[in-house]
Amino acid sequence: MALARGRAEKDTDAHLGMLFRWDGAPTDPYQVRQVEIIDTDGETVLDTITSIEHEAGTGEYYVVAAAAHLDAAGRYCDVWYFTWVNGEGEQSVTQDFYVQETAALEHYGPDLQAGVHYLKGFPELAANAQDGITQADLDAAMNVADVMIESIFGADYDIAGWLESPPLLVSAVWELLAAAKATEFRELRLGAPDEDGDAARLTGVARDLLDGILHGRPERLYLRDADGGIVRPRRSRAPTQPRVAAATSDYF
Repeated sequence: MALARGRAEKDTDAHLGMLFRWDGAPTDPYQVRQVEIIDTDGETVLDTITSIEHEAGTGEYYVVAAAAHLDAAGRYCDVWYFTWVNGEGEQSVTQDFYVQETAALEHYGPDLQAGVHYLKGFPELAANAQDGITQADLDAAMNVADVMIESIFGADYDIAGWLESPPLLVSAVWELLAAAKATEFRELRLGAPDEDGDAARLTGVARDLLDGILHGRPERLYLRDADGGIVRPRRSRAPTQPRVAAATSDYF
């Protein structure tokens, strides 16, 4: 089984996607010729992939980076070569993905780390709450995000197995919510939460993603499993009951 971009592990196939847009709308280019996988040195081409999956009219394209090339932890790049209109020049766009050591996922996304991704501006973790944000605060934020995901999706989707292999968009929403909660904790330590601060902004981005997934606004965003198949809502089944959160959010 190929793991999604946000879950890539050493010695395991990685399923990498690209969404092409024209004037903001998902659009198929005339041609997507190939994808290069670049090593952690940022230069060495490990593989050139010409077998590209595509669902016509969606602007979505997928390739599988072979496990044999992902034998070290670190940052890899996938470079997509495409032509928008027949007869025009070829263009390229570069994305990246991080390959982790193999480890069981305990939440609906990768563990929060101070100074990484949405917490890039965070200070180093403190040993106790009187001195700042602690690992216990990050753990609480992740647990709250777990409960939010279960509450949001549990009524409409069969989420059994999502802890082991969540859809990529679910992991993206989870990370935003967890980071927003951790940021909210930090803002509360400094004083009242800022309505225009980082926690509010992260939550707003999560809401926008959820609007696309749940309501199709402003465009439909499909949940996809590790193999790229669409995960559809279930019908006439009892909802999944969420766990009880240890904390709540003023924003969500």
